[in-house]
Amino acid sequence: MIPISADPGAVQLATDTGQSSLAAPAIILCGMLMLITLCAYLLPAFVRRGSLRAPTLAATLRDAAIVCATSALAVHVYGLMCYVRLENEFHTCGPLRPAAPADFLGMDESLFPVSSVCRWSDGYTHDFVPAFVNPAIAALLALAVIAAGAALGHAGAGRDLARRG
Repeated sequence: MIPISADPGAVQLATDTGQSSLAAPAIILCGMLMLITLCAYLLPAFVRRGSLRAPTLAATLRDAAIVCATSALAVHVYGLMCYVRLENEFHTCGPLRPAAPADFLGMDESLFPVSSVCRWSDGYTHDFVPAFVNPAIAALLALAVIAAGAALGHAGAGRDLARRG
């Protein structure tokens, strides 16, 4: 346990934050590249058609699945940007409770689901990642799976009708 007794006015960037120096930045970089790639795919497809409506229901559902997955990725990248810190855990969490009688216990961090939680001995916690991030990611991924499944179902039904007709 580390007692909170540091000078609150001192700003010290830590060279060792305790976080993996490659994991979160690599995920943020890959996520940003994927977002740019998916947007580069979607925008010309919409412009080429002249509208946001695809020619078939299956194509519309496919595009909806891609948009939901892209949005989930964007929310996850946002959560990771809240997760990354520039100071060690003591200097990151210490100013949150400068007059706290409880001892600072440390930080718990997770990439999936995204969380970065400061914990004190009296049970108080503070999460740097906003509360909406993980439920939004789950909901958007569920919508993407549902839309992709429906797109596959409609595409299969369209092929069956084409074979019969």
